[in-house]
Amino acid sequence: MKVARLEWPDLLEWFLRRLDAPAPVRCGTLVLANAHTLNVASASPAARASIRAATLVLNDGVGLDVYARLRTGAPFPYNFAGTDLVPRLLGECARRGLPLRVFLYGARPGRAEEAARRIERDYAPVTVVGVLDGHETTGDEARRAIDAARPDLLLVGLGNPRQEAWMAANAPALRARVAIGVGALFDFMSGSVARAPRAVRAMRLEWLFRLALEPRRLFRRYAIGVPLFLWRTLTYRPGLATSEPATSRPTQSRLPAGRPRIGAPNDSGFGSVLARTAGDANDSGSGVRVGSAG
Repeated sequence: MKVARLEWPDLLEWFLRRLDAPAPVRCGTLVLANAHTLNVASASPAARASIRAATLVLNDGVGLDVYARLRTGAPFPYNFAGTDLVPRLLGECARRGLPLRVFLYGARPGRAEEAARRIERDYAPVTVVGVLDGHETTGDEARRAIDAARPDLLLVGLGNPRQEAWMAANAPALRARVAIGVGALFDFMSGSVARAPRAVRAMRLEWLFRLALEPRRLFRRYAIGVPLFLWRTLTYRPGLATSEPATSRPTQSRLPAGRPRIGAPNDSGFGSVLARTAGDANDSGSGVRVGSAG
């Protein structure tokens, strides 16, 4: 399984290109792979197939960096943590005045609704066009509701490996432009689950903070899963596997260099707005210029 080596400007360009693509456009799926994701994929051919079906797979968390350092000699150039990535994308859209239409699918009842209220409050003119929890809605019902809402961005918070399987099975038939598996994002955005303090996140120890908060639920994922991932990293031999392992060498390929293509305005209404903001494609959104991936 390949994990792309990208930097933030590369992902932002990919995202803006998909928003600006003339309709109809096939829904692009983004999987954020962390150590738990790859542990599940290592034990499940179905989970591996779901991840391989994604348009783009990116690294999330310190586990993937450890693997990259040990196997390739260099860490990934950027950490695409899902709980930070989506708010940053929404912030970029708000800063550019993009009328992004978002649909939230997943989490316990009530949490996605609260996350939706925060998105509309903090990221205008981004709007939430639909919300479904992940406990009382079947996959078919969700697909019909999402397609009827015609979002630009679909956030799927069903947890691993369920969200990847749902996207692999349903996203190709949707009219959304991008679907992202976001795990527990709605829990954090709704305030139902506390995030680690900034200093803990800076040390790449948010997983330890989550384990301390929810030891019963997360013990197997972290107390057992982290050592298991390290063992698999240290013992993996490419030539000895009977099938491609989940933790294969990250690809060196990158997205094409240059600004997003700005075409004629399409049915999503992004063309004219992107034409005004294309020059900002390499801006981090914080006033700091971010270097190209090269």
